[in-house]
Amino acid sequence: MVIAIIGMLIALLLPAVQAAREAVRRMQCTNNQKQIVLAMHHYHDSFETFPWASRGDNMTWATLVLPFSEKNQIFENYDGNTIETFIMDKVISTYTCPSDSGNNKNESFALNIILPSPIVLHNYIVCTGREGVRYTGISSNSRNGLIDESGATSQYLAVFNNSSSLNNPLVTALTDIVDGTSNTVALSETVQGAGTMDILGFIGSGAECFFTTNQNPNTMVADNDLFYTVTSHVRHPLVSISATYYVRRSARSWHVGGVNAGLADGSVRFIPDQIDLDVWHAAGSANGGEIFVTLISSDL
Repeated sequence: MVIAIIGMLIALLLPAVQAAREAVRRMQCTNNQKQIVLAMHHYHDSFETFPWASRGDNMTWATLVLPFSEKNQIFENYDGNTIETFIMDKVISTYTCPSDSGNNKNESFALNIILPSPIVLHNYIVCTGREGVRYTGISSNSRNGLIDESGATSQYLAVFNNSSSLNNPLVTALTDIVDGTSNTVALSETVQGAGTMDILGFIGSGAECFFTTNQNPNTMVADNDLFYTVTSHVRHPLVSISATYYVRRSARSWHVGGVNAGLADGSVRFIPDQIDLDVWHAAGSANGGEIFVTLISSDL
């Protein structure tokens, strides 16, 4: 009888313990994102713009903000390698959500370029707007290479931009964010991939370092990708697409019911999966002029 009662008590307590642990992990994720956005603001203080998402040689925002987030010892090892192996084989705790159990490693990934093995995966990705990104034919003078669903170049500005230009990559300044920094998403999260053709979280690569607000967080609408197809993963289905179409990725996490998102003003908010899509679209653009509805949840 005593053993049965103890078993019942454990069964009752376990969900509460698990919920408490996840609350702690979500708070640590929030703190990580606050540190990253703060580092981006320190970068802006030095260069008068936010960093780019990625440029033509694959250098990403994840590298550029290292000196501004007390990671000088890592950045100093950067030798200009276009594949950025110095960051692709190092686990950076600030770039890792504790709710993800992927352990930062993908030992089975294979692609026909020289990469460390295993590659290291992280969780935080920058927002490049409300639509997809065309990876072929991006003009160095075309804002972000963003296109809308019809294939036309978008006029919406984002906090971060993908660009093919090496010498003049597209960047955004605080003064460009006319919708207001507290209304504009700069950063959110993804889940670490697993398997041979699943490299979500590979933020040292220009192809994986961003997301858009085209779909709700944790949507079951498959992300579009040029090379990789993983339809079986419950948190991030992918479909392969033509190189002439646009790449689209959504914010994803292992948190229950939503994702954390860092705004351009440095605050972090929890965005529910069921956020109104028009509001989420508005949050992804920096100059859409939308009548903005508060992004749910209080500032953290």
